[in-house]
Amino acid sequence: MYNTGYFQRVKKTTATRFWINNPTIEDAVKAIEAGAVGCTTNPSYVSKLLKSPSDRAYVTRTIRLLSPYIEDNSELAAMVQRIMVSRLSDLFMPMYESSEGRYGFVTIQSNPYHEEDASAIIADGIENRKIGDNIMVKIPVTAYGIEAIRTLAGKGTPTMATEVMSLSQAISIAEAYRETTQELKEQPPFFLTHITGILDDHFKRVIRNENIQISDEAVRAAGLSIAKKQYKLLKERNYPGTMIGGGARKLEDFTELVGGDLHITINWKGTAETLIEQDMDVVSRIDDIPEDSIIAELKEKLSDYRRAYAEDGMKESEYYDFGGVELFRSSFVKGWDVLVEYIKKVRRQ
Repeated sequence: MYNTGYFQRVKKTTATRFWINNPTIEDAVKAIEAGAVGCTTNPSYVSKLLKSPSDRAYVTRTIRLLSPYIEDNSELAAMVQRIMVSRLSDLFMPMYESSEGRYGFVTIQSNPYHEEDASAIIADGIENRKIGDNIMVKIPVTAYGIEAIRTLAGKGTPTMATEVMSLSQAISIAEAYRETTQELKEQPPFFLTHITGILDDHFKRVIRNENIQISDEAVRAAGLSIAKKQYKLLKERNYPGTMIGGGARKLEDFTELVGGDLHITINWKGTAETLIEQDMDVVSRIDDIPEDSIIAELKEKLSDYRRAYAEDGMKESEYYDFGGVELFRSSFVKGWDVLVEYIKKVRRQ
């Protein structure tokens, strides 16, 4: 039996809330017991389920049942994803209903090959919402995604703006959402991410490839310093929606944001499970900003940090090809390809 104290104390003593990311059903149940109030998935979700024997069997059975009716492998992948996410939707539905729609959302982000086609993103979102009332459509903040979020939010669809790694992206989508929904009688639920750890992975890739000499302290602070600045900016401007931290790669990607009126999504294994086991004190660190010398070093050494940290660091047309966004998307493409190849394998059996 897990000691569920840490997240329960976070929930009791702060405004910070915990979501679980890409879980198996078993881990989702544990996460709810530990205090999770929502669940995120991405296009790699089903490929991760294939690593769990019980979930793999469920995926295989689903593919076999649907194969005679869906010829296109990518369309079949999308349907398999919906069915796998529907299990999470059912699991979180009692929470959604008892909280009157405040908690219990499950996100779904579709085929990553559609990310350059706003109409395809919108069509996927409409289909995905059919899974359940607690389904939230997750869309990347690129020029194409902003158009899609405008359309879906305007129809009252709960949305999560993802792949946000720069202040420019956060401002663009917050203003687009506010403009789109200001005439609605009721604004639909809206979450705005900051993908801290993946952005750090991009910076580390650049540092390695370009042999940049930079302090470990600066590298460790990079993504979180932008996340904290984004949180402050969203609050100061009274933008709509709730910020949600994502893409965690270290425990600090959760603990350094605790105390904020925000949500954070993390994996069960390696992160949530570890935080529960360590059972550390709940300390508000959202206002702990790196020293000016650290920010100056990051700006001097990393051009992409300067672009991400500045409020006007990028144009909307640049979001899609920004290094951190590209890195995140490439992981989704890889996961989607794994599922498609597995579908081909099952069809041959």
